[in-house]
Amino acid sequence: MSHSKKKNRIMKNIIKIIILGIAISLSSCEDDFLVRTPLDDITTENFYKTAQDLETAVNAFYQDLPGWAGVGNGYSQMPDSNTDMITGETPSSGFLGNYSIPTSSSGANWGWWDEVREVNFYLDRVDQAEGNETDINHFIGEGYFFRAYHYFNFLSKYGAVPIIDKYITDKDTEYLFKGRDPRNEVANFIISDLDTAISLLKSFPDISSTPRISKEAAQLFKARVALYEGTWEKYHNGTDFGVAGSDGTEFLEIAADAAEDVIDSEVFSLHDDYGSLFNQIGLKGNSEMILWRDYDYVTLEIGNDLQVSWPNRSSYTRFAIRSYLCTDGKPISVSSDYVGDQDLSTIETNRDPRLAATLMVPGDLVRKDTDGTETYFTAPVITGNNAANGGYESQKYRDPNIEATTGQVTRSTSKILMRYAEVLLIYAEAKAELGTITQTDLDKSINKLRLRPSVNMPIITLGNITADPDWPNYGYSLTDILYEIRRERSVELMAEGFRLDDLYRWRAHSLFDGDTPRGAYFDDGIVNSNTNASEVLLDSEGYLTPFAGDGNYNFDESKAYLSPIPADELILNPNLLPQNPGW
Repeated sequence: MSHSKKKNRIMKNIIKIIILGIAISLSSCEDDFLVRTPLDDITTENFYKTAQDLETAVNAFYQDLPGWAGVGNGYSQMPDSNTDMITGETPSSGFLGNYSIPTSSSGANWGWWDEVREVNFYLDRVDQAEGNETDINHFIGEGYFFRAYHYFNFLSKYGAVPIIDKYITDKDTEYLFKGRDPRNEVANFIISDLDTAISLLKSFPDISSTPRISKEAAQLFKARVALYEGTWEKYHNGTDFGVAGSDGTEFLEIAADAAEDVIDSEVFSLHDDYGSLFNQIGLKGNSEMILWRDYDYVTLEIGNDLQVSWPNRSSYTRFAIRSYLCTDGKPISVSSDYVGDQDLSTIETNRDPRLAATLMVPGDLVRKDTDGTETYFTAPVITGNNAANGGYESQKYRDPNIEATTGQVTRSTSKILMRYAEVLLIYAEAKAELGTITQTDLDKSINKLRLRPSVNMPIITLGNITADPDWPNYGYSLTDILYEIRRERSVELMAEGFRLDDLYRWRAHSLFDGDTPRGAYFDDGIVNSNTNASEVLLDSEGYLTPFAGDGNYNFDESKAYLSPIPADELILNPNLLPQNPGW
């Protein structure tokens, strides 16, 4: 582990310890995953008595929310790296991965049980608090949100897991050796926790200090979970990963209703400038932000390390770049406005403006020094240290301004966790999956994304969608509106960390299995002075194929949709059997 990764982890743990005043003893790999030093043995008896106590305790859980990845081995992973949209360093870190069962929970995410246990300890004590009922209820609601959050991580990773809804010790053998509950029951447990949270939490405008979990954040998360489970059950129906007797309809209806609740609240609206969403220092006051994490790298030395290792050995794929429509609202396969993709200097011409906010092309600002000196992008680096092996470098998250205090690019940009655009996308997708979507539904949701002032693309009109002869091959056919909604989701949320979950819930291995990712067309501009042409791998059309020498994507759909339970946990608790399919 790199120094920066260790530092980030240490800082996170220190913050937790300071906030809670709790030191949890880590067990060896031979201990059961639910057996830990009792938390009540190392906490004071007079805590959890006031709203302020609850706030202090629940603040520790915020450290478990996603943040910027630390620099590892000299670079930091881009969100969505190692998917069909963004390449990573090697294919082995993506869909050519290691199909072996981890021998220990220490090498897997099964260790999330520590976080569930901490939340259960908290929830078992909140009834002791006295004082302002509204404040107390809010902090209790945050606890239910965090338990739902951790259980959704389990659901998406492992499917069926034991539901543990109380704090337990080594005396609670009924729970210690509990079997796995069916995945749809786990999903319902998550929804139930979120319903409780929604009933207790304050609305976003009533929270004095943001970013914090709000009623609307819980509603969005409920919609996210329900969309995931609804589409999972629909597209995995009839497979070993499906839920017998369910096509996901119940969850899709929940997703649509929860998203509509946020829309109808009118608390949030889209930020005018799409591109500026991703490189701001502090997001308070941004009308689109529902939940985020702010950073102060100068003080805490934890921040956006993407800034220091561009292009982070990451590149958008040709498939990702070709997903953007032309400004006439038509796909590139049929639009007369399309000028081609064989020249980076013109690839954004007549294209959805979100492409220009996402992709680096010649002439884009790379660096602005404190004296006003500006440096501009000329060509991608595709070989060597931290290279964008596919030639498509990211504009997202890139702030060119040099800080006067450090003399370096800023590392204090905020991390978006939830924004209003996702609400609109969930609503449209759920309604389309249900087959009930109307033009009114589109106009109140996904068409608002297209009408964002900085985008200003033609809206989607039911019955007048231009069929794309190059619709993505998901392994099954979709309605035109579903194809278009999936395209819109891919474009709007590019490089924001949603893609892998989308591929899994859509059962979309046909998109990439047996293929190799392609990058930019290899022209003189890319060769420039940065590249030794003899080191470059190309396909028959002249597009970069950085992994061609390592083999194609090889996703084993019989097992890879869920991770295996670590072997040592199955030995400790045979009731966790059967193992996930294919393992």
